[in-house]
Amino acid sequence: MKLWRVDFPFQNIMRVLILFTVSYSFGQSNVQTLLSRAKLDSINQYFLLSNQDSLSIDYRLQNITSFLEGALLFEQDSLIYKGLMRKTRLLGQKKVYDTAIIYSHQLYDLAKKNIDTTYMIKAFSKLGIYHKNDNQLNNAFKYYNEAFKLSRIINDTLKTGDILLKMANIQVSLGDYSGSKTTAIDGVKYLEKTNYLKRLSGLYHIISVGNRVQKDYKEALKYNEYALRLGKDSLAIKTIGVKNILIFKNTKALILANQENYQQAIELLKTLESNTIVKRDKREYARVLNNLGYILWLENKENNNSEAILLRALKMREEIHHVEGMMSSNIALTKYYLEKDKIKALYHAETAYQNAKKRHNLTSILEALDFIFKLRGNTNEEARIYSQIHNELEEVNQSNREIYAVTKYENDNLTNENLVLKAQKAQQESETARQRSQKIMYLLGTVILALSGGFVFYLLQQRYKREKIREVYDAETRISKKLHDELANDVYNVMVQIQNEQNSPDVLDKLEEIYNTTRDISREHNSFTTGENYAAELTNMLSGYSSNETKIIIKDIEDVNWESVDPEKKIIVHRTLQELMINMKKHSEAGLVAVTFKKTLKNVGITYADNGIGVSEKEIIHSNGLRNAENRIKTIGGSFIFDSEKGKGFRARISFPN
Repeated sequence: MKLWRVDFPFQNIMRVLILFTVSYSFGQSNVQTLLSRAKLDSINQYFLLSNQDSLSIDYRLQNITSFLEGALLFEQDSLIYKGLMRKTRLLGQKKVYDTAIIYSHQLYDLAKKNIDTTYMIKAFSKLGIYHKNDNQLNNAFKYYNEAFKLSRIINDTLKTGDILLKMANIQVSLGDYSGSKTTAIDGVKYLEKTNYLKRLSGLYHIISVGNRVQKDYKEALKYNEYALRLGKDSLAIKTIGVKNILIFKNTKALILANQENYQQAIELLKTLESNTIVKRDKREYARVLNNLGYILWLENKENNNSEAILLRALKMREEIHHVEGMMSSNIALTKYYLEKDKIKALYHAETAYQNAKKRHNLTSILEALDFIFKLRGNTNEEARIYSQIHNELEEVNQSNREIYAVTKYENDNLTNENLVLKAQKAQQESETARQRSQKIMYLLGTVILALSGGFVFYLLQQRYKREKIREVYDAETRISKKLHDELANDVYNVMVQIQNEQNSPDVLDKLEEIYNTTRDISREHNSFTTGENYAAELTNMLSGYSSNETKIIIKDIEDVNWESVDPEKKIIVHRTLQELMINMKKHSEAGLVAVTFKKTLKNVGITYADNGIGVSEKEIIHSNGLRNAENRIKTIGGSFIFDSEKGKGFRARISFPN
């Protein structure tokens, strides 16, 4: 390789000298043509070597690097495109995804500079691929969504459908089956009238899988049949791919098993097990074996063959180091041993959990932890991880759904706007330059006026919200003071008089109860600072609910820059957390409460979790305290998300713009 790099400039120098000596004979234009050809010949050999599959990937990467150096030296964008496309592909094959991502960004920057939509789409697609392969699924979804935007704009229906399939697959990996169905159905709209059978069948399969997981087995079977029906002849099967057809049949067996049609499912899987193509593909063969062993067990819990088949599938997946397959096998074995052998069940659940953590597979982490809780009990650390992963997964899925929804809305509007722009352009071409200038000036004036009006309206709206929050706070403070200074003190005086004069214990006990109640109400609505000591005062309020039976953990409250948060938002946060702590004290019987603060670029997030008795969904709906807390957060543009079940504690996530 070093010889190539030494020869490269020397060869060019020699070519230039030769061309210079013959310039008088051939003329300047001919010399320039010959010079360009010499440049191309000198670097094209590197590109050819980089495309030789028989050579090692490292050697091919060295050659494509030399090719790119030459392309950059000659400032040939078309060659730079070729070089970056090839280099990213080779880096992807070598699984050096972080470097592949860097060069994909270079590809996008060049395409953006040249306003080259085709290569911008290719760059975004590559960023989607490499982030997905690196298990950065949320980033992969975002880049695919950018590719979807552009392909939609240039009316490339095949590319649009292909990208939507990739996005739907990511949503399945993240456990967002509702979102994946929505995305896949949109993809079908682009491809159903085309001959792009491989992608169309994949979209039908995604819809089928989503319906199966959501237990709509009739719809699942219908879309599975749609996918299989596309492979109606040998040519169609070749287009779709034999392996994909086998995957669709495997899914059909699972749907049949879900419908308790075990015999049909087993017969179909045994047919696949004996298929020579399946046997040659160890990954697919292990999938068939795992499903067969599991369904045999579902049909008959005393079936002695199930365990051997499941273990055989696991061993095969371990031999080829198919981590996702190993997780699936371990979960199946956990279910198999759950009632037979708790020790083995726990071993497979923990193995699945460790592999899921390595791959950062959020859905598999949650599934494995759920079994670990059942088998070993709920430890604080694992409960924290479970809550953290659950929240992370929910945030990613919600973010992906919002990203795609906004993109669809923008593209629909863009289509309408393009029609208007074309009509305006035709009209403008017939007018003079002066008239066009006038229209531009009018338009700018209108925009400035509209923006100014909108900005003023926004300021007034925000001031009104702040005033309302402040009014509520002042009213609560006045009530608190009045309760403490007047009612509570009056009750206390009466207690003293009765104690001195009548010595009636029953009356005294009732009056003391009234006094304590008014004092508690006063404390719940007393005033507090929203200035520089806010964090300390908030900490004191939360810690005040600690007792011998209940431990309060407050984490990372100092990480939030409270000075940048509006006073009205601080009031809402204080009252909302106070409402949660009161609710915990009255109802939860919690021994441990954790309140965690997190500051991001645009938001402040607060997570509340306790290990109390939890509440049902019906109790949450009818809880005035929780509804009040939710309504408070909404007034500052935030969100308040509950997560609780009977016997599994209570969790809430608060988020608001800082």
